Amino acid sequence: MDALVEHEVLKDCFPSLGSQFTLQGELHVEFGPGNVVAMGNELTPTEAKTAPLHVIYTPNEDLDTGASYCLVVTDPDAPSRSDPRLSEICHAVQTGIRFTSPQGGAITGGDHVLPYIGPGPPKGTGLHRYVFLLFKELKTDHTQFTSIADRYYWGYGEKCRGAERWAAENNLELLSVNFFQSQNESN
Repeated sequence: MDALVEHEVLKDCFPSLGSQFTLQGELHVEFGPGNVVAMGNELTPTEAKTAPLHVIYTPNEDLDTGASYCLVVTDPDAPSRSDPRLSEICHAVQTGIRFTSPQGGAITGGDHVLPYIGPGPPKGTGLHRYVFLLFKELKTDHTQFTSIADRYYWGYGEKCRGAERWAAENNLELLSVNFFQSQNESN
């Protein structure tokens, strides 16, 4: 949780939560051997170019195996953290995820509403945060989500509120967060 505060992830992606959010489990993301997302570590765009090989959720308490879950990846730093006028950029949305065990496990299946796109930070813009958000879907029909018209601004045309606004519109409860940072490799 310290890294989320230090790097202002919740402040920038979910300002309505304030200091009220508590992680309800660990979200493990691995792009490949040695390329693990670890609460703000740095990966190159090449290391995170393709969708993660493994995403595993381990809850603090038993999960509701009858519920569906949603995984989102967003970049609040477009074109840069100091100038987020194009943020947020939606990097992936996967809905209808099911866990067969109350202890969680690998995130597979579901509907890839928007397939994963890797980091593409422009040259000279410094580190960007790429944030993985796992939600519980509180509505019963996981096929009826608000359409995402564009990856920029999540299609809303307003900066810095994409993932939070989309989650609110679709009745999603935030469970866990993890993130990595990446910058243009020619910096």
